[in-house]
Amino acid sequence: MKAPVSTATPGPVSETFPLWWLAALLLLTGAVFWPMLQHGFTNWDDEPYVLTNELLRGPDWAGIFSKPVVSNYHPLTVLSLALNYQVSKLEPFSYLLLNWALHLANTGLVFYFVWLISGRVRWVALFTALVFALHPMHVESVAWVSERKDLLYTLFYVLALIRYWQYLEKGRKSDYWATAGFFILSLLSKPAAVALPLSLLLLDYWRGQDWKSGKVWLEKIPFVMLSLLFGILTVLIQSEKALVSLEKYSLVDRFFFGCYGLVTYLVRFFVPAPLSAFHPYPNPGELGWEIQAAPLVLLGLSGLVWYFRKNKSLVFGALFYAANILLVVQFIAIGNALLAERYTYVPYIGVAFALAMLVVQKPNLPVANALRWGLAGLVVLVFGLMTRQRVGVWENSETLWTDALKTFPDAPIPRANRANYRYFQAMLPANAQNYTTLIDGALTDCNIALAGNPNHFASLDIRSIIYLRAGKPDSALADANLMVLLKPDDKKGYVIRGSAYEHLRQYEEALTEYNHVLNIDPNDAEALNGRGTVLFNGKKQYREALADFEKAIAMKPEGRFYLNRSRCHFMLGDLPKAREDAQTAQRLGTVVGKDYWELVNRQ
Repeated sequence: MKAPVSTATPGPVSETFPLWWLAALLLLTGAVFWPMLQHGFTNWDDEPYVLTNELLRGPDWAGIFSKPVVSNYHPLTVLSLALNYQVSKLEPFSYLLLNWALHLANTGLVFYFVWLISGRVRWVALFTALVFALHPMHVESVAWVSERKDLLYTLFYVLALIRYWQYLEKGRKSDYWATAGFFILSLLSKPAAVALPLSLLLLDYWRGQDWKSGKVWLEKIPFVMLSLLFGILTVLIQSEKALVSLEKYSLVDRFFFGCYGLVTYLVRFFVPAPLSAFHPYPNPGELGWEIQAAPLVLLGLSGLVWYFRKNKSLVFGALFYAANILLVVQFIAIGNALLAERYTYVPYIGVAFALAMLVVQKPNLPVANALRWGLAGLVVLVFGLMTRQRVGVWENSETLWTDALKTFPDAPIPRANRANYRYFQAMLPANAQNYTTLIDGALTDCNIALAGNPNHFASLDIRSIIYLRAGKPDSALADANLMVLLKPDDKKGYVIRGSAYEHLRQYEEALTEYNHVLNIDPNDAEALNGRGTVLFNGKKQYREALADFEKAIAMKPEGRFYLNRSRCHFMLGDLPKAREDAQTAQRLGTVVGKDYWELVNRQ
């Protein structure tokens, strides 16, 4: 096999793995991210991934490997969350601890991988892993429970790269098949792993393999086939919900978005700002000069790489970055964000490696050593402090969305998400003294969001519920009608409309709405509870109402459902059961009035 080809003339080379260097790096990284272990879940996908994900209960082994979650097929990620659930149910500590540990493991693997491909240059390995570990753009991948998929796919992805490099060095078939095995595990963790065949070709280039040899290409066929299989599967799954319609953004728009992403992620490697959990698309027809200029900037950057194409470090790093970020830069518009900081988790390895190799190419300069360690110190100081601050942003949904709104104050999604969090915080008995402040804040967020986008479904949803609690069923009904018009296949609008009719004492209309939902989904807990309430209050049909509440509790054991069932038991003369359900409701956080306690405690 050929020796690695590089234009670098590196500094000190060590055949002995620098274990103490790595230990110091891991200790630093662990300390910077340590505060995240005290955080909670957020309302940014943590609900469908963990809080309401029935696949975790049990767990449902068949469902984990057969059903997509949040428009993605990543069974190993869901399996890891299911294991967390077995350990701590819905307590966030174990979930965050595993994320923290996986990031440390990935940092160690990046260090080892770069140490190998750099020709065992310790400083290159340290610098690249430092950037990977401490870059502020990577906090999202680590501190967010739902981004477990990023951490897990990277773990197997880098293991695949390591084993492939060992295959190139030693020619062992076992290393080749181990690469394929880790690739499959990476694909089962997150579809982004489909980029691995391109990364393997880049390792061939870096190693100096003869690309004219058919062997180089034939060896990639199994990997390309796996990438195609998982790529097609991902498009089929995401085409239903995640892909943005051409009606909103044209193919030309998407071309500009893709170029903008490639340029912007690279710029933010050096200047990571602004940071936000959400980076919205521009309004249709208002792309802005930065997006419109992106193709020219990208052309210029590509020209620079071509001009310096004899520098293998630069070419390898640039292409590794491009290969691993190309599929997520919105040439195919996916999701509701123009940029996402988590997408840089793997691609930045290439940029950091290229920069490190360029720095060590002139080791004989008098200031070379000072330059190297000064650069590493700058990363520790600047990125370390930024990352520590950024970790705190992910403490809860209030801190997360308040931070995002500093940069994008009119974006509907952060507004609606903060409103959602504030509303549910207001419902907690512990926050009774802050109820008005929280509700008013939630309503303000909804109104601001809807002022910019009157058809924003999530904001209509929260505002209509707030109107119901404020005794404004007419306003809630107007919002619910618009929700039904916007998404006639979504159950939420019908449930809220049913509740509004109930508050208006239009019981037949309310029953029609709830029955419509239950015809679609007989196990919808909210509709069952709503119909039970109408049967109880409007029809005085206590046994029929009891049956609905019992089924709602079986689907979703919430305190308010127990309190409603308690009232049915009371009206049917079963005081022991009424007391038991009232006690359960109170234990689950639902306020039980003093007058009702006196009634159910009568002998």
